[in-house]
Amino acid sequence: MRSETCHISLCVFVVLTLLTSSITYADDIYVSSYGGKKIAKFDSSGNMSIFASGLNGSSGLAFDKSGHLYAADSKVGAIYKFDSAGNATMFASGLNYPQGIAFDSSGNLYVANKHGGTIEKFDSSGNQSTFASNLYNPIGLAFDGSGNLYTGDSINVIYKFDSSGNRAVFANTNDRYHGLAFDGGGNLYAANYFGGTIDKFNSRGHMIASFYGGYTPLGLAFDNSGYLYASNEFDAKIYKFDSSGSGNLFATVNSPTFIATIEPIPEPATLLLLGLGAAVAARKR
Repeated sequence: MRSETCHISLCVFVVLTLLTSSITYADDIYVSSYGGKKIAKFDSSGNMSIFASGLNGSSGLAFDKSGHLYAADSKVGAIYKFDSAGNATMFASGLNYPQGIAFDSSGNLYVANKHGGTIEKFDSSGNQSTFASNLYNPIGLAFDGSGNLYTGDSINVIYKFDSSGNRAVFANTNDRYHGLAFDGGGNLYAANYFGGTIDKFNSRGHMIASFYGGYTPLGLAFDNSGYLYASNEFDAKIYKFDSSGSGNLFATVNSPTFIATIEPIPEPATLLLLGLGAAVAARKR
């Protein structure tokens, strides 16, 4: 019995070692093409395929925890939900030029309802409520690690909302920010659409860095390796930046707007190891 217990313990140790040392992740980049009326998918090398087409004004993108992609269609005022094969179902409608979208940790979807001057909240069943109102033109949305929601309003300000919808000014600026994204250190990156820069703010709302983001940077998203991607709507380019702000051209696509990356998904080899670990644990019980 003792020998069997030691054998099982050794197996558990080996499995855990493999899991912590060899996990790899899919790192695909999804980009909405407003003029192209599609959602493009890029692998880590910049190779493009069409994930979905037929949208009228593809804009905000976000993944839920189950790996379904949600997309805002600005021209028809709707939010669509896509399965992994790109098949769409309508999730919500009746919005007024929706732009950025984002999920909170509880699975609620938030939508920047630009021309309505509101941020709308949808639960997983599609039930709608107004989370914030009396905004000018909210565009980008992003959550920090504490569950606070940020939006770049088109009146030279970035707002911060707590979970109850209470609003505070995070940063007063001279610029109009569109896309927003947080890095792993809690710093907020904001796309300065007319200024052609990507600006980095610390948690106190102070700008601590600024680097060139192309002609009209709009959408921002980090991949699972910490690289930042920025879309440039009018020069049809997507740039990739490292942690120092050094960037290179990643890909081109017609009028790219928003970007989304999926949460880390283990590759098949990792899933096999997870299954082995579960089997060992079951035998031990």
